[in-house]
Amino acid sequence: MIIAGGADAFNARNVKYEAGVAVAFGMPWDAALRAVTLTPAEMYGVADRVGSLQPGRDATLVIWSGDPFELYTHADQVFVRGQEVQGPSRQDELMRRYKTLPPDFRPKP
Repeated sequence: MIIAGGADAFNARNVKYEAGVAVAFGMPWDAALRAVTLTPAEMYGVADRVGSLQPGRDATLVIWSGDPFELYTHADQVFVRGQEVQGPSRQDELMRRYKTLPPDFRPKP
């Protein structure tokens, strides 16, 4: 159970995984896709601009290496408002930053 404001509320990066679990337990694939795209846009009142691919809407989309609900599928290309976004993601930067942990705090000779 997710409690509003709890730690799970900040795990939006897991939505792809959670949708995949829903599909594995019987949710139709199309319904899972809608649940992570158009339905939230409708809930926030912005479905006239985002949430589905139609002419005149903000072109924010991800091109995946495979099924977006599979755990090891990765984003091949990302477009935000029609402009391709390249470079490392925040997750990539954090992984690089903390890859060498724990740091060595001993004094250097």
